[in-house]
Amino acid sequence: MHLRPKDFSSTVLALSLVLVLFPSSADAQRAPAPDSVSDYVMAEMQRQHIPGLSLLVARSGKIIRAEGFGLANVELQVPVKPETIFQSGSVGKQFTATTVMMLVEEGKVGLDDPLTKYFPHAPASWQEVTVRELLSHTAGFID
Repeated sequence: MHLRPKDFSSTVLALSLVLVLFPSSADAQRAPAPDSVSDYVMAEMQRQHIPGLSLLVARSGKIIRAEGFGLANVELQVPVKPETIFQSGSVGKQFTATTVMMLVEEGKVGLDDPLTKYFPHAPASWQEVTVRELLSHTAGFID
């Protein structure tokens, strides 16, 4: 089966979000106070010269905090909102592939599992596409 990158861009994003938003129980530690989070984020943005970012904190699948910091477009002075979509280029593909492979190592995801195991409402055309194929075609991570 030949896969087109556009067929999987939303799947990669969704899988990335699932992996980030649903940490293991060992990661569910007490969150810092909101003011300390904002102070930290703004200090790091200044230190690293980051014009803007969206922050999402979730616990047990529930959003605890969603906030925008800085500017989405410096030239037009457009502020970042929690729902701002940023262009990440190809960098996100490597992070997604690495994260998925970590889940494979933990036995939580199978490379030969069909995508529909994790996305049961996916289009019928995805039924025979495996996690391995998704990673191979999006990040060149697996041969």
